[in-house]
Amino acid sequence: MTMLKRVHIFLGSFILLNSYLALAFNANIGHRSVVGSVSRSAIGMSSTAAAPNSEQKSHLYVPSNRDEYYQGNIAQYLLDLHDDGATLNFCGGMMFQLVLSDKLQTHLKSVAADSSSEGKQKKQPIIHPASQSLMSRTPDYKKSSFADNIFSFHGRELRKIPTANGGMGFVLQLSYADPSATLEEVSSSSAAGKGADAAWNGTPVDPQGWSKEEIATYDGWRSDQWRKWRKCSMYEDEGYSTFGQEFGNEAFGLNHRFFLHLDSQNKMWLSAEDGCEGTPADGSSLMKKLGGMLFGR
Repeated sequence: MTMLKRVHIFLGSFILLNSYLALAFNANIGHRSVVGSVSRSAIGMSSTAAAPNSEQKSHLYVPSNRDEYYQGNIAQYLLDLHDDGATLNFCGGMMFQLVLSDKLQTHLKSVAADSSSEGKQKKQPIIHPASQSLMSRTPDYKKSSFADNIFSFHGRELRKIPTANGGMGFVLQLSYADPSATLEEVSSSSAAGKGADAAWNGTPVDPQGWSKEEIATYDGWRSDQWRKWRKCSMYEDEGYSTFGQEFGNEAFGLNHRFFLHLDSQNKMWLSAEDGCEGTPADGSSLMKKLGGMLFGR
C-alpha cells in the first residue's frame, strides 16, 4: 500500500469519525447537545488544568493513592478536583468538568479544616459503599429534592460550554443545599415533583444553587426526556443572575441530585439519581483525546 493511499484512508476514517461525533454531540436538548462559547475563567479553569501531570496528581485518580493522601477528608478531595479542573468520565467517554459553586466551596473548606471528631463524623461528605451504587439503594431513600451536602448534593449537568475541560462542552456543577430543611409527607399543598414520595421544605440558600422552582418541581428519578431542561434565560429569571456570565448565554442544563459511591475496584463515582455517573479521569482516555481534537482543545 503506497504512502499516499494510506494517508487518504486515514483522512477518510478521521472525517467519518469526526462527522459521527459531531452529530452525537450536537443533538437536540433531549439528547444533550453541545456547542457555544464562554471564557475559560468564567468556570474557574486553572492554567494547570489544561495539561495535567497524571503522575503528580495520581491521588486524584488512583484509589490507593487517594485514600493514603486524603485520609478520609472527602471535602478536601472534592475541592482539589474542582481546583484542578478535573473531569469526570460519564458513560465511558463523556467528559464533564466538575465545578463547585462558591458557597459549596466555602462550606467544604470549613469542613476540610475541621479536625474535631464531630467534624470528621458528622460533616464530611459520605462515599457510599459499592453495594449502594444507586441512590435508591442508600439508607432512608425518598423520591424528593432533599440534599444535605453530606449524603447527597444538589447539582446540574450543563451543556453547550465548549471551553469546559474535557473538550466536549460539558460541566457537572454541585451547589450548596439548605442544611436546616426537613422532609415532610406529600400532600395536596406540597411543593414536590411528579412521583415524589416526600416533600423537602428547603429554600434557596446558594445564589448559584437550585431555585425555588427547581426545588418544587424536581423529579430526577424520571427519564431526562420527560424532565424540565432550563436555558440561560430561565436560570437568570429564576434568580441565578450570573449564569450567562459564568457559562455563556447558549448554555443549558438539567438539575439532578448526586451522591458519591465506590465500586468493586475502590474507584469513586459521582452518581446522579437516575443512575448516570462518572469517575475522575486521568486524561488518558481515547475519547477524551478525540474530544479535545474535535473541539479544539
